[in-house]
Amino acid sequence: MKYFIFPLIALLILSSCKTEKPAPDLSRTNFIYLNNNEFKHRDSTFFPLMLNYPICIRKIGDEYVVSPYHDYEKARHFEGSTKDSALLQVEGHMKLIKEMGFNTVRLAADNMLWEIDDTKKYNIIAFKEDISLEKRRLKNNYDIYFDRIHEITDIAKKLDLRIMYLLTTPIDEEVKNFTKALLKEFSNRPTIFAYDFFNEPLYFDNEELKGSKRKRQKEDAYNIVVEWKEMMDEYAPNQLFTIGFSEPNEVLEWDASILPVDFVAFHTYHPLRVPNEIYWYANYIGKPWMLGETSLPADNDSISFQEQTKFMKETYQRTIDCGGIGFGWWAFQDVNWGAFGHDHTSLLTRKGITWTKDKQHKIIGSLKPAAKIVKTLKNYKPSKDCPCWTNYYNMLGYHNMMIKGKIINGETDKPIEGAVVRGWSKNWKIATQTFTRKDGQFTFYSNTPFVHFEISAPGMTKIKFNQKINYKPKNENVPPMDSLKNQNLEYKNISYKPFLKSDSTGKIFGFKKQAFNQYYYVGEMEAKKLYPLDFVD
Repeated sequence: MKYFIFPLIALLILSSCKTEKPAPDLSRTNFIYLNNNEFKHRDSTFFPLMLNYPICIRKIGDEYVVSPYHDYEKARHFEGSTKDSALLQVEGHMKLIKEMGFNTVRLAADNMLWEIDDTKKYNIIAFKEDISLEKRRLKNNYDIYFDRIHEITDIAKKLDLRIMYLLTTPIDEEVKNFTKALLKEFSNRPTIFAYDFFNEPLYFDNEELKGSKRKRQKEDAYNIVVEWKEMMDEYAPNQLFTIGFSEPNEVLEWDASILPVDFVAFHTYHPLRVPNEIYWYANYIGKPWMLGETSLPADNDSISFQEQTKFMKETYQRTIDCGGIGFGWWAFQDVNWGAFGHDHTSLLTRKGITWTKDKQHKIIGSLKPAAKIVKTLKNYKPSKDCPCWTNYYNMLGYHNMMIKGKIINGETDKPIEGAVVRGWSKNWKIATQTFTRKDGQFTFYSNTPFVHFEISAPGMTKIKFNQKINYKPKNENVPPMDSLKNQNLEYKNISYKPFLKSDSTGKIFGFKKQAFNQYYYVGEMEAKKLYPLDFVD
């Protein structure tokens, strides 16, 4: 054996000196790439102005075809009775999207694969004419799926639209193998500029489980994303990789600051939260970022079309001013899913008729006014000023109780800025969060006593604990605690309108500062320690 010792040592030394494969030079290709914290196409900046568009597979007779989701145009009904007419509908939608001023679509295709009864095996789902489902085993039918994506990619290419493609999350082995094949199949199609591997882990990770079983450790999430990055490097090295993150409390499990994505695409809704969540992502994740989804639902009754238009403009400007490199809106057309917040987010109503400019495509629905300002958004000149917003430390305007505390680095005893402090009421039905200041201090506002807490920060450990806070009245004139109002008020039932200033600007984000620092009772939490993560390369 001694004759093999020195060659073995030499081999180990050589392998330890291996460096990562350099990124390919894409500046003379049609692929979109990242350079100096911006997307580039050849030598020009590319700013994705993106509209979300759910798709599905449809079966007409013996043929399969890509289709918009069946709630577009007529509810629970497919337009077109042949494959060619179905493709013309998709082309009409894409053409209208282009005419609005968008240059990118996010194809929401994550529901085109369904798991078979918790077996970790999957079917491809196709809709029949009566909206019933045909299920075909995934492992034997990749071409059914791939051909549909080629169809819509061909249409997007023809119209000079880029695609961000939302995948079925590849955690189970069968979906991983499928995803590798998909990445390889489309690796030479620069129309697809990026893949989104997971839509809102905060809400959909382990969604089939209950309670604490849904929780995922940061290290587990990190290892999953490392594997996804390796898949991209091997099978789609010229395309980009992201995750559709949700609120900043994603940091409790899916910590964007440590995950090896090429860029972050996060989703934010509700005017009270949008400017603040943009601020947090812009300042604390340390990666290129874009807004992947946002909207203010508007039916021109509860919320006016004018308000939606103002929201789009202000959110776009906030994104640009805070350093965002793309902007995405949810979604193409109103739907009939049942909840106001889902049904009216789009730029196209369900009433009236809209024709594309060439008069080749008749679409059921009328454009909302916000659709008509998309082309003008690019004229905004960024101020490069991204101030901490009025209600950053109390986004929802809770005003009954306030907890004071501090978060520090357990190794250095230095304060941690940008930590997320998340809390829940005793029955877990009410939740909110706040963030730490530069000195590590936080003020946590609520309308009811909170007793369950989770705290983390980018690149740091998470702590989880229950604690009963000893609240004291701020003065002798406060009402009894059990008589305080709105103790069951949850954020989805909170309107931004009562917080608006009464001035001539009419800004959607023009909030009254004094509305967010009120409380009757105050309590203190002892300083809590977080530690740097020890598993990140």
